Amino acid sequence: MRTLCLPFLTLLLLLVNTGAQAIVLVAAELPPYVIRSQQGAPSGMAIEVMEEAARRLKEPLTIELMPLARALIEVTHRKDVLLIPPVRSSRREHLFYWVAPIIDEEFVIVSDRRFHPVPIKAGELSTLKVGTLRHSFGQHLLKQRLNLTSQTVATEELNAHKLQRGRIDAWVAAWNAILYNQQQEGFSTGQLVRGETLMRTQLFIAAHKEFPFTEGRRWQAVIDEMRRDGSLTRIIRQYNYQVPE
Repeated sequence: MRTLCLPFLTLLLLLVNTGAQAIVLVAAELPPYVIRSQQGAPSGMAIEVMEEAARRLKEPLTIELMPLARALIEVTHRKDVLLIPPVRSSRREHLFYWVAPIIDEEFVIVSDRRFHPVPIKAGELSTLKVGTLRHSFGQHLLKQRLNLTSQTVATEELNAHKLQRGRIDAWVAAWNAILYNQQQEGFSTGQLVRGETLMRTQLFIAAHKEFPFTEGRRWQAVIDEMRRDGSLTRIIRQYNYQVPE
């Protein structure tokens, strides 16, 4: 009798311990969209959007925070994770399943008014030292559209320092990332001269090409719902987000 009960007890334990499977979110560290906290969980516009979406879907969310380059590689090899916040581009189109757009953005050229008080146009960049984030869409834009090589760094805050010290003439990045990092490093945003807009685009939730389509549609639907009811806008504007012009 005791022997007969063992399979039943094993099955019962499996049923008791089987709960909702946590969705793993690979988050590329890109302030203000994904911000590493000194203590506690990461924050940022995209993180808060995903946390609210997971709450509505009643699914646990496990966040893996990592640098952009590693995050992009991770998701090309892992079929069961979501990724935030890559820009959708022709170069990346075939690499991912693009689940849903979450944030509108503009990639722009900025300069420091002490060194370049006149707004810089794209055609002038070939004679200037330009800073971008390594493996970023800004670096890709310069190479793809203008065939220009930029000076790359590991974080956008380093570009803020280089621009302030005159070590680069121009900084190419998402406008809200520029504003955030300029402020975080203690520099005035009034010091910035906004030049030409290189592209208006969107930051996305993405996944491996073989991520379950039905699961992706659930996340797409809840993001659409958040956009309609205004909660998406409310979340991102807590970060002093500036809507693209």
